[in-house]
Amino acid sequence: MILLLFPLLTWSQSYLGHVGNYPIHLDIDLYPNNDDASTGEIDGYYFYDSKLISIPISGIYTNNTILLIDGYHYFADSENDADEVFNLKKDGDSLTGTLKLNEDIYNVVLTKTEEDPLEDFRNPKLTFVRDSVTNYQNKQLVWFHEKYSKTEMFRLGNGFTKAQQDTFNPLLEYLHLENAIDIMDCNSWFEIDFTIHLVNNNFISFSKQYSVFCGGAHPSYGTIGYTYDLKTLKQVKDLDTLYPDIDFFKLLKDKYYDATDEHQEECEIFTEPSHWNNKTWNLTPKGVLLIPNYPYAMSPCEEDYFLPYTDITKD
Repeated sequence: MILLLFPLLTWSQSYLGHVGNYPIHLDIDLYPNNDDASTGEIDGYYFYDSKLISIPISGIYTNNTILLIDGYHYFADSENDADEVFNLKKDGDSLTGTLKLNEDIYNVVLTKTEEDPLEDFRNPKLTFVRDSVTNYQNKQLVWFHEKYSKTEMFRLGNGFTKAQQDTFNPLLEYLHLENAIDIMDCNSWFEIDFTIHLVNNNFISFSKQYSVFCGGAHPSYGTIGYTYDLKTLKQVKDLDTLYPDIDFFKLLKDKYYDATDEHQEECEIFTEPSHWNNKTWNLTPKGVLLIPNYPYAMSPCEEDYFLPYTDITKD
């Protein structure tokens, strides 16, 4: 019975067409009210084909009449404050009506499509454009930006072997593509920055700092560390594989613990070892940067600590 009822609970559809003379794609999910399937709520997104950046929309429908506004949440009085308001009527496989964009009004004509707006149309169009080169002695990092999202990311260039480039550049390109898609799907507050911590003959180590708000209750932010072993041609995901005999928590506690520091005590930085089980880390020319990991609600407790190599090697 659950399987039979499921099609009544949600309905999804994609459309393509025009707002005025501007080609767009629109994708919506409809959620019928329990007591009346002819009415319900809607959320989704649309994008202009020339921009490819998703604009979140939400609204309501009654029979074949659809009202959508820009934003992740619709409330009864939202239409008055919205910058974008779609008033549409469904007729078979078509949606027609208007888009009020600030003070301007455009005619809207859309037709049902089986094409996935993101996977089939948008994502294959994402393009990387070469920008600049950063030199690290005899090695080059070549920076690119993605044309539509403007996100930046580097690749390995001259000074790295063909094997190193063939191994890691696809990983870097995939990461760049992920970042581009994420920021284009969010279209709200999505910031990404990269810091290069180390480039030498053995390793390249860098971190990604992100700050994101895409309509949830709270923004999300943090740091992700990446380290590539240029000798083994593998990503090093766990610092303990490089230093298997080192108790990093003990070293950090011996070096930094201060019982009079209210921040340390409140965050249990050096009194609860579990915060360091999934630590973020990066190699630098002089040592290792480490950041404890906390549940989302305690993410403000995260801060970096430094251990010089002289503290973690016996040489």
